[in-house]
Amino acid sequence: MKFILCLLISFASFSLHAVDEFPVEHFFKDPSMLSPQLSPDGKYLAALLPYNINEETENVCKRRTQTFLKDLEKYAAKELGLKKVDVSKLSPEFIKDLKRKYAQAEEGVHWCDLSRRNIAVIWLADPNPNCQQGTYAHCQRVRVTQLRSQNVSDFRWVNNERIVFETGGDQLNDMTGFIDTIGIYAVNKDGTKAKQLVEPLDAMTNHKIISTLTLHRLPEDPEHILVMRNDRKRYYLDVYRMNVYTGKFFRVLVQPGPVTDWGVDNNGVVRMATMQDENSLTYETQIMYRDNEDAEWREVDRFEGLQNGWSSLGFTEDNKKIYVTSNLGRDTFALSLFDPATGELEDLFENEGTDVTRIGMTVDGEAITILYNDIDTKPKRHFLNDKWKNILEHLSTLLGVDYVGIASMSDDQQKMILSIGDDRNPGDYYLYDRNKNQIAYLGSTRPWIDPKTMAEMKPIEFEARDGETIHGFLSVPVDSDGKNLPLIVNPHGGPFGIHDQWGFNPETQFFVNRGYAVMQVNFRGSGGYGKRHERIGYKRWGLEMQDDISDGVNWAVEQGIADRDHVCIYGASYGGYATMAGITLTPELYRCAVNYVGIWDIKMLYEQNGRWVDRAKRWFQNHVLDPKEDIDQLKKTSPNFHLDKIQAPLLIVHGRRDYNVRIEQAETLMDALDKKNIPYEVLIKKEEGHGFRLEENRVELYTVMEKFFEKNLSKPSLRND
Repeated sequence: MKFILCLLISFASFSLHAVDEFPVEHFFKDPSMLSPQLSPDGKYLAALLPYNINEETENVCKRRTQTFLKDLEKYAAKELGLKKVDVSKLSPEFIKDLKRKYAQAEEGVHWCDLSRRNIAVIWLADPNPNCQQGTYAHCQRVRVTQLRSQNVSDFRWVNNERIVFETGGDQLNDMTGFIDTIGIYAVNKDGTKAKQLVEPLDAMTNHKIISTLTLHRLPEDPEHILVMRNDRKRYYLDVYRMNVYTGKFFRVLVQPGPVTDWGVDNNGVVRMATMQDENSLTYETQIMYRDNEDAEWREVDRFEGLQNGWSSLGFTEDNKKIYVTSNLGRDTFALSLFDPATGELEDLFENEGTDVTRIGMTVDGEAITILYNDIDTKPKRHFLNDKWKNILEHLSTLLGVDYVGIASMSDDQQKMILSIGDDRNPGDYYLYDRNKNQIAYLGSTRPWIDPKTMAEMKPIEFEARDGETIHGFLSVPVDSDGKNLPLIVNPHGGPFGIHDQWGFNPETQFFVNRGYAVMQVNFRGSGGYGKRHERIGYKRWGLEMQDDISDGVNWAVEQGIADRDHVCIYGASYGGYATMAGITLTPELYRCAVNYVGIWDIKMLYEQNGRWVDRAKRWFQNHVLDPKEDIDQLKKTSPNFHLDKIQAPLLIVHGRRDYNVRIEQAETLMDALDKKNIPYEVLIKKEEGHGFRLEENRVELYTVMEKFFEKNLSKPSLRND
């Protein structure tokens, strides 16, 4: 086995030990590589890489760079504590970090240093000997997008020459936040024939966002892909063939009813439909099926569909059965095999205490492995065949890790992009060539981060005041004894269906690096632990859901982990609501608070124009509360009724283009605080939506938060000199 690794010199690798405090950019600058994907034939690799278009094109930036390069040797020697440095041996990342530190003319990220995630395509079949030996930095490469104001958020190969991609994109809960995120674009692998397939303005009418979701690549028809669109009704999806060169749509079938999801076999034939009547109070769900594209639709299952039922994951290789995830007759989702001929579900795998909802498959329907998280939410596998078990266990041994992911695979299964990472390692990518029996390093998401300097994300559990077992995670500074620490409680967004999971979290690592313990609580209502754990959170905002967070704080104090006088709460979206509820309903617990794109007025959220309409209003009434009927609960749990109780310093963060939690939530909160002469700090960005996505804004956000927590939470005895 030939194993090739690329030796990198990074900014963080020189004479550092666990207690060093890294700059904000260390955690929040754009990753060096994201989402590498192989073309179907395996000859090309595309990935998201940061590119500085301004530096390449603007004369003022070019002059600034030339000035910096003249003094590069001096800057490098100063940073490394050496008399002389061989500049040719410095890594690009180290030079980039030096430039940020010594060439910027103002606090924050200089506009000449702004990078944006663009798509780069690497020719893996380049005959260059170094390329063929696995040193992919020597392979021919071309940048195929030229974005300078926003990022490419997602992309996919649709044939061997064409890539479809989206831009913008909110970071929280995979939600669409504003209009820039719903445009769809395409470009060839050499950068030619760029085309906007879906205009953002055409995809938003009367406050309805028209989504275009990929269903199938259609390998036998390279000019088209199958997509789902809700252009006729908000909740119902039609199936179209979309031309990936012109953007034209062609409806391919007549719906059997109010379809909310479709299933396609391995040949690209639509064979399944999930239907829900929007007027059904129980979300009754029908599963419709047809044997082929000429057959009649027939009902094969029906169930009450409010957080209950099953959904298809893909057809078996022979297109006769369907892999599904189902929680019918059980608390958690399990993997099963559905036989449309008999209507029977054959159980394949169930994990005690957690949902199993994912399966890895090849493009032609061969099952690779069932993917799941154990009760501590660490990634696990259940193998369905010896072939893939042997391959993946062999790769795990070679790479010296417990878990290897497959990020992408060629259609013939001979080339794979492997991913490894954990709570301390942000992620590395490798290319495995089965024909050559060769593994080669491709790149890392954040190569400048040394995992040894990062903190462990330790699973915890505690008993809430009513006896309910609550799970979560605790991270403490790597150089501490884990006792008597200042604590940041970080409730997740959602809240329903979302849960914090084990893995690398730059935000958590940043706070831990500053000397704080960080606790993430999967309070009742969180997903991943079965329908009972989620359902007991329905209509319990500010009640037991909030108690779980408070009980987590008390548990950390009782365990000697947290200093009761040094606890702050910080959350985004629903976590922002939990933050506001924390400092208004339990003001004695918290020394400070950060409300990031959060909610302070529940009724205002319900009345938000364009979001909670018809069926969604009923969902809100059943899951959060009914503002017209549950008056007492509204007054008890909505923070706008309890502002007088605020004692903690508050930082408010929001984006003006937030579609999910509108800017009015932040503006009305500030107005109310002003009227009551309650001080606060604020950071609002006009170009951001539901979570800051641009690099310079992320750096500014966490720089502001760093100062806020240092002023209001830090214990001087624990700070570095």
